[in-house]
Amino acid sequence: MANGLLDVGDDHRLYYETWGNPAGTPVVVLHGGPGSGCSPRLRELYDERRQHVVFFDQRGCGRSLPLGEIRANTTAHLIDDIERLRRHLGIARWWVSGGSWGATLALAYAAAHPQVVDGVVARSVFMPGDGNVRWFFVGLAELRPEAWQALSAALGDAPDPLTELVVRLGGDDQETARQAALAWFLYEQAVNDPVALLPSPTIEELDRLVGKYRLQAHYLKSGCFLKEADFLEACAGLSGLPVWLIHGRDDVVCPPSNAERIHVCIAGSRVVWIDGCAHDPFHPGMVAVWRAALEGEPG
Repeated sequence: MANGLLDVGDDHRLYYETWGNPAGTPVVVLHGGPGSGCSPRLRELYDERRQHVVFFDQRGCGRSLPLGEIRANTTAHLIDDIERLRRHLGIARWWVSGGSWGATLALAYAAAHPQVVDGVVARSVFMPGDGNVRWFFVGLAELRPEAWQALSAALGDAPDPLTELVVRLGGDDQETARQAALAWFLYEQAVNDPVALLPSPTIEELDRLVGKYRLQAHYLKSGCFLKEADFLEACAGLSGLPVWLIHGRDDVVCPPSNAERIHVCIAGSRVVWIDGCAHDPFHPGMVAVWRAALEGEPG
């Protein structure tokens, strides 16, 4: 395994690492969030014997530096970073994979650089644009009322939760930022799995969550710097390229209609529905289809 920090300009340095078989099929991994960083557990989704896997933390995320930095940090910057990393590693062509926000970024990158992409595997794709962001912070109130009410109460019953989170996470009061990060963390967990009981984050974990959610708020407040219509038009340019869209039927974070709409845009794409699966990348059914897609097996 090789790792390092790649200077991409604007005072940003990206942490990256390679894993698996250097002679295998190159695959780049685009994490979700925005802001989450690559989890070591993502290795469960890849075959170290057959694939040369590239993990990296996007600008301001995970082990990239500086953590939580929102300056010079947009989707266009991230697309350029992925291409810079490919050239830095001397990879001629690769598969592009990602989940949730990472799926959005995978499709956007592939549309910008189709000449170096062998295929795309996208899980639980997030649809960019203001309306889709509003779904997560307002629309889900009907499906997860207790979670939404707890988030609203933690933010002083602010009429616009996202705007309030942007202010609290971006201010100078560290304790206010920590409480905002905790409220978002609890909301996110309750939306994903209403019955899960997770331990409360430590102070150190909260400080990292502040960085994560500051960046995520920055992206979401701007609709992830992508207009929905422009994104779908870009996806249409991927027709003919192997594109897998894998989605849980019970996903409320990124509704299944996202995959349906993208599938219609990309001629020849494959959409696979996972029964009994929500937004969990490690659901057994999700993992099985994901690995089969990357190994070129028919769906």
